[in-house]
Amino acid sequence: MKNFTWWNPTIVIFGKDTIPQIADQLAAVKAKSVLLVYGGKAIFKNGVYTQVTEALTKRNIAFPELGGVKSNPTIDKVREGVARVKASPVDAVVPVGGGSVFDTAKTIAAGAFYKGDPWDFFEGKASELQRALPIFGVLTASATASEVNNIAVVSNPEREAKTSFNSPFIFPRVSIIDPWVQTSLPEEQTVNGGIDIMTHAMERLFDGAEGVGLMDAQGYAIVKSMIELIPELRMNPENYEARAQYAWAASLAHNGSLSCGRGGRGDFSSHKLGHSLSLLFGVPHGASLSVMMPAWARYLHKENPTPFARFAEAVFGAGGGGQGSDEEERALEGIERLESFYRSVGAPTTLRELKIGEADIERVTQNAAAFAPFGALKPLTSDDILEIYKLAY
Repeated sequence: MKNFTWWNPTIVIFGKDTIPQIADQLAAVKAKSVLLVYGGKAIFKNGVYTQVTEALTKRNIAFPELGGVKSNPTIDKVREGVARVKASPVDAVVPVGGGSVFDTAKTIAAGAFYKGDPWDFFEGKASELQRALPIFGVLTASATASEVNNIAVVSNPEREAKTSFNSPFIFPRVSIIDPWVQTSLPEEQTVNGGIDIMTHAMERLFDGAEGVGLMDAQGYAIVKSMIELIPELRMNPENYEARAQYAWAASLAHNGSLSCGRGGRGDFSSHKLGHSLSLLFGVPHGASLSVMMPAWARYLHKENPTPFARFAEAVFGAGGGGQGSDEEERALEGIERLESFYRSVGAPTTLRELKIGEADIERVTQNAAAFAPFGALKPLTSDDILEIYKLAY
């Protein structure tokens, strides 16, 4: 294991009927006014908005609102929120929603005391951040683990860029996770979210690090659990125990603990390749990953078979002599079985299924290559990126 420092200050309040506690947590820090950030109609339909606002009202906490956050959040909404809190200061930012809402709220919190444009953070100036508004959130859709990490992902359509920044100042102070409210999520969102969870684990498992067997075992366990939980929740969306395990798996997969001892955060090439699909073509995040992770793995498995072979053995039971005993063969078997699982839950595995034509490959390559080289297992050049998109077609 490499030396590491791991710090995660977020308090998680988990379980049924916990949402009203958001007001107690805010009252404990003497908050009088908070910016309530949310997306569309879902929190009104599932009752979460009512739970949050009634609890805040009982505690005499004012809550000016910023709604309309999109599933691929944009910098324009962040700028709107920053302008609001600078004009009318608040004591905290309260995201109520999924990862996109949390990412927007985090960036607003960071921009509240920053003199420049909040997009600066995504262009390498996060080190200039000295403070942020505290974040107290209510999670309504598990996937990104934004509720327990210090990362925010936002798009800038004008610059055709979707990227992230991280800072210790944007860890949520408190995150409330009531898995029951997620029983009303559409099936597609459950599938896409589950694929994102799996990918967060796999991006550590496939980074080529050695001497991290404990963290690898934790990653394999998360992936295996999701292979069971996603089909179960498609059939029985109100299975609370399955929903609770799904929600906690999301937080564990990307709270930083799987990166301990690895010498880096992991290999997030699949995310970067997928971001270009979401930005340019509006592809749901999880759907971009079910296409790009297998394509990336196919491209690298011959040159770097070991992590993929280990994954095939641990998750799918490949190997053990006979067919698939060769490391490269086991690696390919694991990738193929991963693709097969994605197809079994209705997820796409090719660009064609996303209605992205062969003529579009050059455009997405140019977009993704703007951040090249990237990747831990192999730093990808623009030529590599082009070949991976071709494999995905």
